[in-house]
This record gives sequence, structure tokens and C-alpha cells, in this order.
Amino acid sequence: MEAEPATRADWSGALVAKTGIRFFVRPAEPEDVAALGDFYARLSLEDLRYRFLTAVREVGQARLIEMATVDHDRTENFLAFWADSDILVGSAMLVADEARERAEVAIAVRSDLKRRGIGARLLMHVADYAEARGIRILESISSADNWALIELERRLGFTCRPLPDDASLVFLQRRLG
Repeated sequence: MEAEPATRADWSGALVAKTGIRFFVRPAEPEDVAALGDFYARLSLEDLRYRFLTAVREVGQARLIEMATVDHDRTENFLAFWADSDILVGSAMLVADEARERAEVAIAVRSDLKRRGIGARLLMHVADYAEARGIRILESISSADNWALIELERRLGFTCRPLPDDASLVFLQRRLG
């Protein structure tokens, strides 16, 4: 099933995961701090570690504000909500370099909704957005034991290699365009 087209003005729109789950994606706004706080509070400790690459028990207010008040130029944070609701089910943050040739992406999906296609569809949305912005290379760093994310990104065209300085992490990269 194909998703309804997202508007190209702000990249908001309805998306459909391969499992048929419908959700709405839009860029984060300052008013989303509380929703982001609730979202991250519901992630498992393992999923928090996978998202932030360090052991955290909670995401602090300063970081939540930072994730909600992005510049929408070099940094974008796409939030995924259940269709027709304000329940946040995923977040995909993209940060581009100054030249806007490369960008790093970090995704989190609600722990109880993983492996249902939300993360894959969200990542495809981010890749389309990055490509439309002229970004040539999409990158991510993942915990080496986050096999689900690594396999997902490989299926979506990313290559994977270990980080030379840290065997617990892998570097994933996909050329766009």
C-alpha cells in the first residue's frame, strides 16, 4: 500500500508502513517538548541506549528542548504520530554538515511498536527528504548489538563497517541520488 504524498513544503504527511500501520509525520516544533518527553520515558532502557549510544535512564529537559527546537535547515527532527492522534510513536533526527553534503540520522520507535515497519518507513521518508535537500550521503552510528537496526539499514541500501576506535559501534552509510 502506498502512502499519501507528504507535502514538499514542510515534509508533513500521512505515511503507511508495510504492515499497514498508518501514521502522520511532521517536523518537530517547540510545542513538542512534552510529547518527546513522554515518548522517551516509554522507551526501554535498551532502546534509549541504542538511540543515544550511552546508558541513560531518562532524557533531560535540555535535550528534549534541543530536539524540539531544531533549525529546519541543517537539523530536522521528524516526529511520527498515530494517525488522527497526538500519540508520538517515532522520531527521526537528521543533522547535516555545514556543506549539506552528508547527514547523520538517528531513529527511535516506541519499544512496543518495533518491527512493524514504522522505523523503515520513517527512515525512507528521511532519506527522501535528505536527497531532495541535496544531501549526498546519509550516515548513522549504531550499537553493534542493535542487529534489527543494522539489518533494516542494510535492506535500505546502507553499507556497514565497524568503527576502528570502538568495537561496540558500527558505521552505516548510504549514498543518495
